[in-house]
Amino acid sequence: MRELPSFERRRQGSFRAWLRQITVNRLRTFHKTRRKQPLVGGEEIDHRLAQLEDPNSDLARQWDEDHDKHVFRKLLAVIRPDFAAATWEAFTRFALEDRPAAQVARELGLSENGVVQAKFRVLKRLREEGAGLLD
Repeated sequence: MRELPSFERRRQGSFRAWLRQITVNRLRTFHKTRRKQPLVGGEEIDHRLAQLEDPNSDLARQWDEDHDKHVFRKLLAVIRPDFAAATWEAFTRFALEDRPAAQVARELGLSENGVVQAKFRVLKRLREEGAGLLD
């Protein structure tokens, strides 16, 4: 949190990369202070930190994916109150659960077009709220 005021956005995804680097640096500092004590798996920790620091590593990609999922869930919670229950349910089933629009329409007593429109409206609001937070 102390580092947050120093962040300057330069490109899309830069906050996530900046946060990952801050985390790596903090973990390295913590690890160095603990080296005075015997540490089981110290080399493994060094290896993991190097992987996390490399933006092309599997671990860094997993970090990015986990970050995006977390932000997405938070954004969904923020915009949820903006929609009627039927709209939200149509969006959830069609867009998130990947169920066919015709099936969702039958289940909810909506038109197929209504289901598609629900998805469109929620995604539009999601893009507005999350502008710049997700790649």
